[in-house]
Amino acid sequence: MGFVRSFLIGLLVATSPLALFAQAHAQVPSPSRASAPAASSAASPATSAPSTKAEFTVEGRVRRPLERGGDSTGMGAATGAWVTLHRVGKDKAGPIDSMKLDAAGRYRFRWRPSGAKDAVYFASVTWGGIAYFTAPLRDTDTRGDAAEITVFDTTTRAMRFAVKGRHLIVGKADSTDTRTVVEVFELSNDSLRTMISPDVKPPVPTWSVVVPQAALDVRVMQGEIAPEAFAHAPGRVSIFAPIAPGIKQVAFSYKMAAANFPITVRAEQGAVVFEILMEEPEGRVFGSAFTAVDPVTIDGRKFQRFLAQDLRDGSEVTVELPTTRAPGRTLYAAGVLVAIGFIVLLLILRAMQRRTTAKANAQANASVSPLAGPLRAAAVRPSDAPTAERIAKEIAALDAAYARIASPSESVREAYQIRRRELDEAHTEALASAPAEG
Repeated sequence: MGFVRSFLIGLLVATSPLALFAQAHAQVPSPSRASAPAASSAASPATSAPSTKAEFTVEGRVRRPLERGGDSTGMGAATGAWVTLHRVGKDKAGPIDSMKLDAAGRYRFRWRPSGAKDAVYFASVTWGGIAYFTAPLRDTDTRGDAAEITVFDTTTRAMRFAVKGRHLIVGKADSTDTRTVVEVFELSNDSLRTMISPDVKPPVPTWSVVVPQAALDVRVMQGEIAPEAFAHAPGRVSIFAPIAPGIKQVAFSYKMAAANFPITVRAEQGAVVFEILMEEPEGRVFGSAFTAVDPVTIDGRKFQRFLAQDLRDGSEVTVELPTTRAPGRTLYAAGVLVAIGFIVLLLILRAMQRRTTAKANAQANASVSPLAGPLRAAAVRPSDAPTAERIAKEIAALDAAYARIASPSESVREAYQIRRRELDEAHTEALASAPAEG
């Protein structure tokens, strides 16, 4: 469930883009397009200042699969390419050294860390226009598998990738009656070549999948796919990033109005494992291959869990969720006004809960950017005051709570404006219906 955890954090709130240095701390970066081999940069400012820190060494090789020949595993040396040593930190980032591979595909770098203590170092090589990387070099002496880079020849021929895993995560409805849906795919390229998009117009994606026609605000999530390599058209998302041999993860999110449920999801390319997580306890899944399993709790949030295995291409599953509706105007009468107003304020708090965790909690989760402190709004105490006066106090409490938000998100701003209009209308009605003073 670890791979799902990072996506659940952003179910109901927008996540801020991670800085480049944070990306380098993640797992081994996937291959990406590179315009040209790296040039030598041994005199980089990152290494110009003297340092008393221990000297680091990385010694490895670059290999590629061969259709003929090679060693017992079918691998041979990649020769003629340049390997570049990179430094990525909060203070600065860039190449600090480079060298050309020898006849055996070997390379070696020595350097002393400098600058920010959390800086990360890694090596990369460009092959066939695609960049490949090592994992972050954390040991003073890195050799063997940790320093080995495997590169692949490229192809523009269309491939069919196996969907090893598909995960559909549906959050609860927010204050605007909208649900956030996250989809995560694990694609397997079982060939010996990296598939790239052909240089044609219009461009041809390396992979695509159907999404609901009603999906809104479709966007790629932080991970292995760059935003510029992701595209959405009504009913479909497309990926234009290179897909190398092995497993590649694709994750994106979109919003669905609660009124659009139930939705039917088609396993367009089948799936070895298909998992559905729903935060709504009353949600149901209809699909002959799906079985309810034990629910999971992540960051204090409980999710129903449904699993299916070995789904065939074209299999369908329907996700049904209860419809939530905003209270009608007739409910804003007399004593219930204060109670309903307080519930709406709690909904605003809920929409912001992941963006407004306390600083201590934010530091405990390094994958989430520090956020502002939580919004706190006091409820208006019921009193014997006339209804119009109660509504006026609720309006004042709502305005005060909203004013304390330094940078309200669009969803919070919309929720505030909707609730403000409703209270204004209710206040006008209360004044009109109040008995005339004798």
